[in-house]
Amino acid sequence: MTNEKNDNGIRFGKKKAPKPLRTAVHPTRIIAYLVQVAVAVYMYYFLRNHFMMLVLSILAAAPVLDVIAFIFLYRAVDIKLEAPEREITRNNIGFVRLSLINKSLMVSLDTCVQLDVENVFYDNSSFTILSLPCGARNTYEKNIPVRYYMNGIYKYSISIITVRDLLGFISLKKKTDTVAEVHVLPEINNNNEFDLTDMSKGMTESEETIKKGHDFSDVSDVREYIPGDKLMSIHWKLSAKRDILMVKDRVSMSDQQMVILAELSGTDEEVDEILSLTYAIVDGFVREQTYVRLMWWSEGKFSFEERQIVSRENLKEAFPDIFYEKIYHDSEKTRRYMRSIRPELKAYVNVCMRDGKAEALVVEQD
Repeated sequence: MTNEKNDNGIRFGKKKAPKPLRTAVHPTRIIAYLVQVAVAVYMYYFLRNHFMMLVLSILAAAPVLDVIAFIFLYRAVDIKLEAPEREITRNNIGFVRLSLINKSLMVSLDTCVQLDVENVFYDNSSFTILSLPCGARNTYEKNIPVRYYMNGIYKYSISIITVRDLLGFISLKKKTDTVAEVHVLPEINNNNEFDLTDMSKGMTESEETIKKGHDFSDVSDVREYIPGDKLMSIHWKLSAKRDILMVKDRVSMSDQQMVILAELSGTDEEVDEILSLTYAIVDGFVREQTYVRLMWWSEGKFSFEERQIVSRENLKEAFPDIFYEKIYHDSEKTRRYMRSIRPELKAYVNVCMRDGKAEALVVEQD
């Protein structure tokens, strides 16, 4: 699989265990300090003046003061991770915000943060190490630009930071727990070549019980309640005002819906193309006021998942549910299972890979 790289250098490749940050002692800084002490001692015995005695006293007290200050600093440092844009379209740039919070009066010139990134759907992960300044009683914010090349749920997390003392002798690991998620949806490309009229054979009879609150009809009038009217048709707000039950008269808008089956089979790049085409087709039908039943095969549940799409907002809410599924490699699996599990669907549109590109094919079941 080809690795993907975003604008801030985070690379998404095959999942691997990153080398974590850990507590580390910095011997070069300790040696440099001991050399300074040795020079100060030599100069004191050579010059025998009060200034060198003062310098030697400061050098001797510095490690003790450094330890005390570091204890307060270590307890007061925290990290917060945010994604200002929880939803973004593919191939666009989003931002991830890091906030390093220090509530103490102490400072650290080098606080390291391990930012882990995972695309949950494609099971790809990577990480980067960031070095941030930590000022006294200050919150340092850093906005990281990220370009998203593939669809999915991107999970950002920080579980480890290291705080370095002011003298630079030691970097001490501290555990934390902050997470942010970004849903990356396919972009609507007007250049997609597909004809919605060619897919009209994928229509099937609609089922009013799929999504509560949607009965595929429009309100034409409001009248008084008549015994036998459905409770779901009662206009409760108007009934409360008039002190009498009022119901909404409905006129059927459509008794059919488009069934679209997204095939989650192939390589990561192929599945990404399938999802992009599926999203564009569903969006096109919704804009034409055609109700869509979006379906896909769930390996985890061993059944077909389906969502009733009645608006573009509904599509944005329902589509990320696909990103929690597992990709499979048997391209004929969905058709076999449709014939055996859902034979009542006489026709549907199957979005799949054919001849190296994503296509929408109308499938008619016997």
